Amino acid sequence: MIDPNHGLLFIAGVLRESSSKARFNVLNPADESIVGTVADGTAEDVSEAVKAAREAFDTSSWSTGHAFRKQCLLQFQAGLRKEAAAFKAVQLAEAGICSSISGLIDLTIEEMSYSIDLIDTFAWETDYPAYEMLGMRSLRKVTYEPHGVVAAITAWNAPFMLNLWKIVPALATGNTVILKGASETPLTAALMGRIVKEYTDIPAGVFNVISASKREIGGDGLTGDPRIDMFHFTGSTSVGQRIAERAANGIRKCVLELGGKSANVILPDADLDFAIPHGVGMCMLNSGQGCTLATRMIVHASLYDEAVERLAAMVVQVPVGDPARIETVVGPIINARQLASIEGLVDRARAAGARVVAGGHRLDRGGKGYWYAPTVVVDVDQDSELAQTEVFGPVLTVIRYEGDDEVAVRIGNNTQYGLSGYVQSRDVDRAWRVARRMRTGTVSINNSIHNSADTPFGGFGRSGLGREHGVEGWQEFLQSKTIASPAA
Repeated sequence: MIDPNHGLLFIAGVLRESSSKARFNVLNPADESIVGTVADGTAEDVSEAVKAAREAFDTSSWSTGHAFRKQCLLQFQAGLRKEAAAFKAVQLAEAGICSSISGLIDLTIEEMSYSIDLIDTFAWETDYPAYEMLGMRSLRKVTYEPHGVVAAITAWNAPFMLNLWKIVPALATGNTVILKGASETPLTAALMGRIVKEYTDIPAGVFNVISASKREIGGDGLTGDPRIDMFHFTGSTSVGQRIAERAANGIRKCVLELGGKSANVILPDADLDFAIPHGVGMCMLNSGQGCTLATRMIVHASLYDEAVERLAAMVVQVPVGDPARIETVVGPIINARQLASIEGLVDRARAAGARVVAGGHRLDRGGKGYWYAPTVVVDVDQDSELAQTEVFGPVLTVIRYEGDDEVAVRIGNNTQYGLSGYVQSRDVDRAWRVARRMRTGTVSINNSIHNSADTPFGGFGRSGLGREHGVEGWQEFLQSKTIASPAA
């Protein structure tokens, strides 16, 4: 079992138990064993965390001390490097994330440098020349200031990465932060609190971590507190909408990275030798539990039969099993509720006439854990439940289309979501034309990937509001202020 000291709240610079002394269990999705316990925060704890963050922002020099912030974040980065192995072990245990992609933890730590460097290079103030209005000539200066207290609320499918994507730019821009990890994966967030405590000079109250088993204590407690200025959330569209509705009370800022149903458009000139394995990999990565994954493969009729045959043969060979084994691609599903949701979507699609050519069933691994076979469902109607609903599991939906590229684009855009898209074509110019027509926040052409620290990431439609990464994501944590003064 993981050291229980990893499961403490971090409030006002103190690692501690909840005010009730209660804890809740964290389960390993691979075998349902208890991997650790974590402090079960109360409404009082949440309020204390908000109070600490509010006081730290209002009374300290954190928001204006650029050099000090940089020093503290470099310390945080160094501490994370030293403890990377511990984070990999915790994430493997509580989320079942395969060791084959554990290198993303190292990458995420190094990508912190982008936000840290921006502290020095960002144009915090810009002067504008004299402008005359109503007989007055004025010089203008535009300055950028942090929002204040930021509640960072994250999902369970990539807890380490999602936590850092929020807290690093939030702190770098001078905000104070309360981190609330998902109740399925609270140990990763709790360990970050310990790193801040043991490795950094971040002042008490600037960074806080809470955990709670009940939504009304954690998420609802934060969104109902008027002392919070901004919410930065990654998770389902339904929860994101609830956060936005509650944040509207007080007109608080929201950045929401929500669901996806990404189209992978296979144009008639695509190279199937690359497109099929790439498409399988980009759907099955992280056991299919990712909002940007290529879960809808839209295949031209001229390639459809061959593509289906190749997919069926390849997906049954996808390595499934112990996520600790480096060769494993598909590990467990996060919990029983999510497993039942995946199973229901596939079963209803099958009953409606779609064909399951690979998988399509639960896996039994000694009667323990939450397992679903890598699955391919073909002959899916573009308007069906399976084509329109985010599955969040190892299920690839295949849709056939006839006609020109505009037909493929229309099918790709036939969704409430708009987070990511993929295009496969031997003609790069043609792929670019399709990519420009896709209503998504990111598009990846052929053997490329959209994600990086220096370019914005976010969605259209019900995939969210605002952006992460890049200068655009940095500025989400800032407010602009224009100050006028008399021109000489």
